[in-house]
Amino acid sequence: MTRSLRFPHFAKLLGVVAMLAVLALAGCGGGGSGTGPGNGMKLTIGSKNDPDGQLLAEMYSLLLTKAGYNVTTKLALGQTPVLDSAIKSGAVDIYPEFTGTGIGVYKLTSTQDPQQAYNEVKQYYEQNFKITWLNPAYDLNDSYGLCTSQSVASKYNLKTLDDLVAVAPQLTLSGQQDFTDATQGVFPPVATAYGLKFKNTVALSEQLGFAAVTSGQVDINECYTTDPAIVTNNFVLLTDTKNAFPAYNPAPIIRDSTLSKSQAIATTLNPLAAKLTTASQTALIKQVTIDKKTVKEVAETWLKSQGLL
Repeated sequence: MTRSLRFPHFAKLLGVVAMLAVLALAGCGGGGSGTGPGNGMKLTIGSKNDPDGQLLAEMYSLLLTKAGYNVTTKLALGQTPVLDSAIKSGAVDIYPEFTGTGIGVYKLTSTQDPQQAYNEVKQYYEQNFKITWLNPAYDLNDSYGLCTSQSVASKYNLKTLDDLVAVAPQLTLSGQQDFTDATQGVFPPVATAYGLKFKNTVALSEQLGFAAVTSGQVDINECYTTDPAIVTNNFVLLTDTKNAFPAYNPAPIIRDSTLSKSQAIATTLNPLAAKLTTASQTALIKQVTIDKKTVKEVAETWLKSQGLL
């Protein structure tokens, strides 16, 4: 979604040594045939914790393996700081990132224009990190939102983020590390647009936020707008009337030093962008989180249905 945003305040990045240990534990080997444009070239693909990111990374892995690359996948490594550090250090070559996340992390100009957001992060990453953003999926917007239970929504008469402003000082918010901000407590563009200020902020994964609200530990939770848990838990997604949350369109990002060795990586992955939509990705996430199918099974079946495998 980790979809992640999903940016804001950048916590200290993990040390490279510690992170490499995590990578070693989390990795699973792929392996290509050694034929095709990949010619056996080794690639490491990572992802954040959220099912959306894992599915996209697995799709990248399957497509590149088919093209003859020798792929190792490192799924669910952590949140944005971990993957950001991993690609800069060379611990991973590619991972799915979201335009809104890049904008938030590096405090770029927030925008609801998807093309402008993509151009902004693409230029910034290239100039500062020598990292290339490949084609974005403009029809897949895995944005963030604020959710709550029916009981909390009814108690405080909450339907929109505007309704939340007056009561937020009485409430506790749960959010992931890359969503909450140390000074404002919530994603800065949203805090600024609405003047939101919560009584307290608790760091929790996006999926655990639903249970925390249900149990009464927190009142409001950060959620991905594509998360089927909104429906299955009968939660209320508060309407963002000011469009404070920017577009979160995913794209594979890759180190220039890796791409320079094989431009076929781009031609292999770019066709995927046109196939991805918010509706299709929401359905795939449901298969993983609700139906308990494996990420690889879901990704592989969908890619075959789209004629990509």
